Amino acid sequence: MRCPIESGENLELVLDYGTPRMGKQEAAAFQQHLRTCGACSEAVAGQREVRAALDLWDAPPVSTSFNRQLYANIEQTAGWPERFLETLARAARVLLVGRGMPIAAAACLLVTAGIWIEQRPAPNPPSVLIEGARPEQVVHALDDMEMLSNFDQSVRDGGNSKL
Repeated sequence: MRCPIESGENLELVLDYGTPRMGKQEAAAFQQHLRTCGACSEAVAGQREVRAALDLWDAPPVSTSFNRQLYANIEQTAGWPERFLETLARAARVLLVGRGMPIAAAACLLVTAGIWIEQRPAPNPPSVLIEGARPEQVVHALDDMEMLSNFDQSVRDGGNSKL
């Protein structure tokens, strides 16, 4: 048998030894272990002393007004919704009044301000400037377009044999 105290397993054997909860076979095996293990023997002796002290203790008598006081306390106690809401309110007060919430709010404000300052507006797309053309530029552009049109026509007519 492995020692319950050293292994940390089956510690209930120490508590159950000498009570009706422990079977005869378990008691015999544990008693054999007690002969060789000083730690378990000490624990069992301590458990016997506790049981003897509890046997000597006399509980005080119940007062005659016990039931009346019990029911009065039950009636005074708020129902679970009220207790729940009271607990939430208490937690909110602690968070709002305590040191943590103002510090967290200040930190959030600083982070938000930093992000807002760092974001630069997108550059405006370049606007197209239409410059007024001079009349001679228009004439040159029309001449160039006519020359390209004539060249294109000559290529289609078979003029590329000359090239």
